[in-house]
Amino acid sequence: MKRDAFEPLDMSRLVSFSDGVFAVAITLLVLNVQVPDAPARLGALLHDQFPHYLIFVVSFIMVGIKWLNHHRMFTLISRANTTLSILNLMLLLVICTVPFTAAIIAKYLRTPDAALASVVYGIVWVAVGCLYTIIYVYADKAGLTTANSTSRRTAILYFAGPIGYLLAIGLSFVNIYAGLALYVGIVMLYIPPQRTV
Repeated sequence: MKRDAFEPLDMSRLVSFSDGVFAVAITLLVLNVQVPDAPARLGALLHDQFPHYLIFVVSFIMVGIKWLNHHRMFTLISRANTTLSILNLMLLLVICTVPFTAAIIAKYLRTPDAALASVVYGIVWVAVGCLYTIIYVYADKAGLTTANSTSRRTAILYFAGPIGYLLAIGLSFVNIYAGLALYVGIVMLYIPPQRTV
């Protein structure tokens, strides 16, 4: 595809809007952490609310790292067009569902439906991982990226992330806490700075 064959759009608006959506999604996560009204001892209440605290931390870490990598990815993408903007909107649509799926897994964490709740939660992260890959591959093929490209490690992570989240879903059927640990472990791989070549 030719580098000039696109409808130019303002990159700053795309990035600013994305930052706002990530900020709202990460803020909404805390709404699942509440002080119950039930008259009971504080220790018992804290114990009952543990799943909500755990999922809040897990989801905050995951959304935060996904925001960091969105920021990194869009430093490599120098121009935007309508297709890129629509792909980014699809990514933001999925990010917006994180508070809802986090509430589901927190509610069912200690029940026989915990693994099924992890499926719902994990599908979101699989979709997010796939959309990151699709966005970057499209931008690169459409000539919207800068002269630098991502490192080989980053490219491998883009493709391996969704597979890892599928493994976390499967592991949740064995042990829900191990599945959650794998979700976090996978996203932690994206923290180190991604050098360009």
